[in-house]
Amino acid sequence: MCSYMKNREDLACWMHHSMALVGGYLGVYALLCREDFFGNALTSNMIYIVTSLLGSNLMDVLIRIVGVLIYMAGIASTNILSKKYHKNLHPIALGIDCMTVLILGFLPEDMNPIIGLYPIFFAMAFQWNSFPGAYGYASSSIFSTNNTRQVVNALSEYFITHERKQLKKAWFFAGTLICFHIGVAFSWITHQFMGIRSIWLCAVPLLFSAVLVAMELRLDRAEKTKSPAFHTVLAKKSH
Repeated sequence: MCSYMKNREDLACWMHHSMALVGGYLGVYALLCREDFFGNALTSNMIYIVTSLLGSNLMDVLIRIVGVLIYMAGIASTNILSKKYHKNLHPIALGIDCMTVLILGFLPEDMNPIIGLYPIFFAMAFQWNSFPGAYGYASSSIFSTNNTRQVVNALSEYFITHERKQLKKAWFFAGTLICFHIGVAFSWITHQFMGIRSIWLCAVPLLFSAVLVAMELRLDRAEKTKSPAFHTVLAKKSH
């Protein structure tokens, strides 16, 4: 898990783990409400594109290709916003997740399951690139496979080298896994009582993430006002 929040990297870790709660929650929503289809990743969707082509189900192929394009658009958007416009993606990703949760709650239960996941395709792709990890470790907050691999690799490395940094690495990735599956459990429990409308209770982990993002924005403003370069610019503008 994360260290006590003493610096920006610790804050990044807390934000990453809080977004893993959201990733787990939305992942289970997709599985329970959209015919066991996992909308956080593309692997199964791309497999079904091939099988649908072989089965001559061209409409299903088209619907799934649109899903792939939406997912790709989410990834591309993060690159454009961060590199061309130098935007902080954390509040944007959080806003997209909030909008996605709101929209999903109004979608009918009996609609095409892939079309019903279009909002998740974009939101999870955007979240994945916006919260790529912490402490220099690349980690997904929307699925578990690579995080599990990293935990096993780090623990294996520790038993060979006894380097404590490997324990820290294992603990970080394990924290992501734990938070993701807490989100899974919370989503499953709420689904038992509210069905498809339980998606709106994803507001709980999103609120926790919003508090952390607000702390980051406040820290950014504080650092900006203390920056000598910032004060130089202000002085030039005042003349």
